[in-house]
Amino acid sequence: MPKLIYARPLLPDERRELVRMAESHDVVMRTRAKVILLSAEERYRVPEIALIVGLGPDKVRKWIHRFNTQGVNGLRTRKSKPGPPSRFRGMTRQKILEIAQTSPRQLGLLFSSWTLHNLRKYLIDQGIVDHISHETLRKILKNANVDWRQHRIRDGNKAAA
Repeated sequence: MPKLIYARPLLPDERRELVRMAESHDVVMRTRAKVILLSAEERYRVPEIALIVGLGPDKVRKWIHRFNTQGVNGLRTRKSKPGPPSRFRGMTRQKILEIAQTSPRQLGLLFSSWTLHNLRKYLIDQGIVDHISHETLRKILKNANVDWRQHRIRDGNKAAA
């Protein structure tokens, strides 16, 4: 039988803040506050709360646990910093984007469109970067909305993909 989980008893200030949050225009915070109020004051179980607020039981447990360990602040969305800061900034990033948008043929290479592997190898061979993963390269290009897979080769008025 699964262990029952409930929000801990509310302090008066916490209750006031949760009621305020439950009436806010922010749907996410309103839902999280309702989870805690239903658990702490009404003693609803996780599956019941999940049905009432429209979340999965795992999310309901998550918010109860976060409240129990961190209080009302545990219900706020955290701003996450995914990974370390980018190593490729400024001129290096610009050069990567410039090369990715250039036809490999114009650079004297024997293929007409880039693969991440070929682009990565070229950047390293040319000394533009010491090392770069395929995934980092893909993210740099995606964030700049650069389509590295196709190059339009302009020959007079003709454009070919």
